[in-house]
Amino acid sequence: MYQNDARGDIIKEFIHEYQAHGVVDVVGCHTYAIETNRIKEASHEAGANYMSLETDYSKQDVGQIRTLLEAFIELL
Repeated sequence: MYQNDARGDIIKEFIHEYQAHGVVDVVGCHTYAIETNRIKEASHEAGANYMSLETDYSKQDVGQIRTLLEAFIELL
C-alpha cells in the first residue's frame, strides 16, 4: 500500500496556518481508513480536536452526518 509519510506534517502545517481548532477526516473507502490514526495523531500533536467520519456518501447518511458534525462543532 502507498505510504503518505508527509501527510501528517502537512496537516499540522494547515492546522497552524489556518488556526484550526478541529480536523474532520472524511473516509469514504475502507482502504484509506488506514491513515486515520496518523491523521488523528498529527491533529492532536498540533493541538486540534479530531473527528473521523466514515460514510458511503448515500442520502441515508445525511441525518447522521449532520448530528455528528453538530456535536463536533459544539465540542470546539
